[in-house]
Amino acid sequence: MPDRPSHVVDRAETRAARTADRQRVAQEVWAEIEEQQRARDDKTERLRAMRLAQQAGR
Repeated sequence: MPDRPSHVVDRAETRAARTADRQRVAQEVWAEIEEQQRARDDKTERLRAMRLAQQAGR
């Protein structure tokens, strides 16, 4: 079986590197989105607790 030409190998390696980079960036973006969602949920929970405490004090 003949070896593949170097330009074909280079192209495949470039494609694989680009795909790996895109996956890494996507993971970072999703981690940031999930962190923002957790922060929003924590703030909502804290504000709800404050509102209920204020209503209970009336």
